Amino acid sequence: MKRNTLVGISLSVIAIVILAGWLIWQFLFPVPAAKWVFYGEKPSELRGYIYPPAKNSIDGKLEPKPEIPDGDGALLTLWPDTKRCTLTVKSGQENINITRFRESNPEVVQVEYIDESGMPTTLHVQLNDGVSFWTYPDPDITNDFIGWKFDNLAGRALPVRFRGASMMKKVIDGTQYKLQTNKHWLYEKYQNGIVLESKEYSTLPVTNSEQNHQAELALIDKANQWLSETLQDLSDTLSVPIPDQWLSTNSDPCQSVNTDM
Repeated sequence: MKRNTLVGISLSVIAIVILAGWLIWQFLFPVPAAKWVFYGEKPSELRGYIYPPAKNSIDGKLEPKPEIPDGDGALLTLWPDTKRCTLTVKSGQENINITRFRESNPEVVQVEYIDESGMPTTLHVQLNDGVSFWTYPDPDITNDFIGWKFDNLAGRALPVRFRGASMMKKVIDGTQYKLQTNKHWLYEKYQNGIVLESKEYSTLPVTNSEQNHQAELALIDKANQWLSETLQDLSDTLSVPIPDQWLSTNSDPCQSVNTDM
């Protein structure tokens, strides 16, 4: 009995030593949450990691090591745990943020672009499936935004027009669904700012969109062309490499992050 007790104590001591060693190792050599590469003018290329907040951190913010430059350039970041890849490009007043979510099925890509005049373009795509949302400034009407938005009843993306500030847009043309206080959904179809059709549904309606698949893929191709041209223009302006083909299922835009890391 005494021998078994001694063995139990010895195993407990070993477990405590191993745990203490692991905690010390985590403190001295924390596992990075992400890795990144920055392409800019000075330096032309810089690589590093992003670590969890330090134990004595006051603000609780993630810590990039080394510091990520603040100037113009392209920052590519890979977050392995969340299977997320991000690209941020700054060129003067112009900037673009792209995030590709790999944990979703299908994969989702979100793009937020601000042009030199401060006007936003928003693009949300489900890869190999369709465009959920894509709006950009109307070149002919100030403060108007046009594009496409997926409609549940139609089972495909329909043309839309919004008007107003970025956070307070009013539907001019297109459809929208509003969740009511009774948990029902109110469907409204607009034309020239007037509601032409309105109907309430107990649940959010869903229509099979398989018959519109080819049209949806064609719209993704159109969005991919715009995104590629925008990234190429930024690459030419900054004279830095910028990964492309974010809307292609056969590409890995964050592959360059792993180079020589």
